[in-house]
Amino acid sequence: MASISYKEIEEKLKKLKDNPTSANEIGYILLDAFGMTKTSVERVRSGKMNLAHYEDGILVKKQLAYRAATSQKLSDTLEEMKADSKLLKQSPRILAVSDGTTLLAYDPKENETYENKVAKLWLDFQFFYPLAGVEKYRGVSENPADVKAAEKMAKLYDEIRRFNDIASGEQVHDLNIFMTRLLFCYFAEDTGIFETNLFTSSVKRFTHDDGSDLSDYLDGCFNVMDQDIRVGVPSALAQFPYVNGGLFRKRIAIPKMGYRARNIILECGELSWSEINPDIFGSMIQAVVSPDMRAGLGMHYTSVPNIMKLIGPLFLNDLEEAFQVAKDSEKKLKALLLRISKMKFFDPACGSGNFLIIAYKELRNLEIRIWKQIREVTGQAIIPFVNIQLHQFYGIELDDFCHETAILSLWLAEHQMNNLFRKEFDVKIQALPLRPSGNIVCANACRIDWEDVCPHTKDEEVFIMGNPPYLGSKLQDKNQKEDIEIVFGDIKNSKILDYIAIWFYLGAKFIQNTNSKYAFVSTNSICQGEQVGVLWPIIYDYNLNIDFAHTSFKWSNNAKGNAAVICVILGISCRHNHSKKLYIGERTITSSNISPYLMLGNEIIVYKNHNRPRGMPKMCFGCMPYDNGNLILTSHEKEEFESLYPDYSYLIKRLLGSQEFIRGEYRYCFWISDKELPNALKNPIIKERIEKTRAVRLKSSDKAGRELADRAHQFREFYEPLVETIIIPSVSSELREYIPIGIINTGGVDSVISNLAFAIYDAQLWMFGMLTSKIHMIWVKAVGGYLGTSIRYSSTLCYNTFPFPEISEEKKKEIEEAAEEVLCVRAEHSEKTLAEMYDPDKMPADLRAAHHTLDLIVESCYRKEPFTSDEERLEHLFKLYEKMTTK
Repeated sequence: MASISYKEIEEKLKKLKDNPTSANEIGYILLDAFGMTKTSVERVRSGKMNLAHYEDGILVKKQLAYRAATSQKLSDTLEEMKADSKLLKQSPRILAVSDGTTLLAYDPKENETYENKVAKLWLDFQFFYPLAGVEKYRGVSENPADVKAAEKMAKLYDEIRRFNDIASGEQVHDLNIFMTRLLFCYFAEDTGIFETNLFTSSVKRFTHDDGSDLSDYLDGCFNVMDQDIRVGVPSALAQFPYVNGGLFRKRIAIPKMGYRARNIILECGELSWSEINPDIFGSMIQAVVSPDMRAGLGMHYTSVPNIMKLIGPLFLNDLEEAFQVAKDSEKKLKALLLRISKMKFFDPACGSGNFLIIAYKELRNLEIRIWKQIREVTGQAIIPFVNIQLHQFYGIELDDFCHETAILSLWLAEHQMNNLFRKEFDVKIQALPLRPSGNIVCANACRIDWEDVCPHTKDEEVFIMGNPPYLGSKLQDKNQKEDIEIVFGDIKNSKILDYIAIWFYLGAKFIQNTNSKYAFVSTNSICQGEQVGVLWPIIYDYNLNIDFAHTSFKWSNNAKGNAAVICVILGISCRHNHSKKLYIGERTITSSNISPYLMLGNEIIVYKNHNRPRGMPKMCFGCMPYDNGNLILTSHEKEEFESLYPDYSYLIKRLLGSQEFIRGEYRYCFWISDKELPNALKNPIIKERIEKTRAVRLKSSDKAGRELADRAHQFREFYEPLVETIIIPSVSSELREYIPIGIINTGGVDSVISNLAFAIYDAQLWMFGMLTSKIHMIWVKAVGGYLGTSIRYSSTLCYNTFPFPEISEEKKKEIEEAAEEVLCVRAEHSEKTLAEMYDPDKMPADLRAAHHTLDLIVESCYRKEPFTSDEERLEHLFKLYEKMTTK
């Protein structure tokens, strides 16, 4: 199944609302809506992919079993399918039947049943997500209460969508507010803000069982909670306290609800809401109203340990040190409390508030420790008061519901910490009326002045933090590309930047010449490749530097099966101290400087170089077909052609790109020299393909492309090397210790390197040894770009910039012998592909040993004593690069 978004599914199923269809078509519509390609759907329709042994249905292995049935036989037909051994042998994920008006379905894995009107399927379709390969999330180890609550709220949300046609932005906004108000009421009645069980028991007592008056009652409840002065309010409503704080201020349209919605609301009230963690729960509730995230319930929050990796070095570690220094002095301890009370904490991409909530809770915990220490130092039971207020916390969030959730989650966190404060010091803090909950603004952080959100003076301590959206340049939609243009203006090459670069740039402008700092989680791509040369000179121009950094690690949480992203954390400030921290896994290195490549050393930036290294051969892209596939053949097409025209097989060569070379896959191409063209044109298939290529090139908007029509029998580049060629894959998994570089005998034989790889033609063996060495790989991983989680090799960034040492003929011979051993060992494992040979967990021991020997010889060309770490290798290379570029 192809990847498909929630909105795409909704749009496809929404057509059933206005355009009823026959029962026989429903199954095909489900397959199409949940990601099956049009071609595959047609193959099912034609019977080629349909394994059903009955005429009126569909059976696709491991996906869908579907039958059309009459209204009277819907249930019976579904039961027959559940008992059909032939059907079950194909392991369908969903069984479904329909009469064209009603749809019944069964999930054998979850043992759950579904029923809905076909016209309303677009409002409630999460049941069918397994058809798209998305399974239900099974739980989070952090806190089962969070998961149960989020799942219940998800059911309520879906039920409301079933009975209400919610489409406009205002309707969605009102529903989001409605959900947050319910959440507050549940939390309030379980944590002492309201009387115990006040909300749930009132709904049960004062509304009809069928839910017919539920909407009106909730509307009255929510409105009265915003009234300080009450006249003539019925007792069924007057029992609710005045809440204020803005939570109930806006009058919203309460959705229509019935029997099922009322039951779910009552079931939610039975949960233990006092155990909820506001930091994780906010993200989980975000998933409730973002059904495309629903299957990963619990996977999209940021775990506390990961947040601590950022806020620790940003401000908490410093405050902890200050606490230790002040421990024996009441004056210093109170001064520390005063200092913290004046700090500001700002997340300009706050989502549901995770970073702000954890920061708030950690600071309140520190506050408790400080007050305890004051009592111990003075020997008096001093009555403490809360110094840290929510108005010190600021945020920007684009999504309306996340914005509302962040506000609510901060309130919940405040109440939990107030309860802890009361428990420690026996100081009661009035829960109601609510005070303003932080300064969270719903806006586009790329287009709003951060100073308007979080005003600050030069001397104020403001700590900016968060996990902004990443999005590489090719993944950005139209609005995001406009954001890049608006923020960076005419800055050269800014279009290649990841979306997150906006936050680094705006953060730099915000903290320049101040006592503020910022730290963001980011993909490691902004510290690699071309982006370094675009983004970091701008940051350095603001007289800023990297204060601390975590090198690449997996940013994940404790949810089972969560997808981890390779990330870095970067802390930026104006402070030019000599104790900058570089965190490499479990190690911490203190240095006077951290480079933008996240290594120790000067702020040297490696820029593209279009000139080949001195004394070295040129590396270039392979040959680009520029043919719309007309000169290329699959293995099947090659065999078919050669069976018809064996005398023309000499015009076919194997075509090698990165994927074909590493994975051992096969593609071919017609390779025709000018000399061979007259004979080639005598072949009808070749002639037809050449003419098609000519037509494609003549339609090109590029003048050079149109000119290529004059030699439509050839690729854009037509290299004919005499001897061996080095092939360098342009893309390779970052998990490999070595990029599987190779040597192929292209001298008039059987292989062509495509433009999806790099080539050094007529190369010498010692060059292969240098390029496949560990020290070269380390350089590539540091300065090269990345495509997802794969290394993207670049001749201008990786090869032309690499500091090659001057090598004697004797050393070249040593390298050649070691390189030849690597190739020989590969040949001994010819049953494996290079992908298998260079799998870090399965790499053959003899191949690893051969590479190690080669590495030692190559590294001896740089210095006599061996390197002790990769950091040391990189530091040495950057010093050589600095000398090389200075010259």
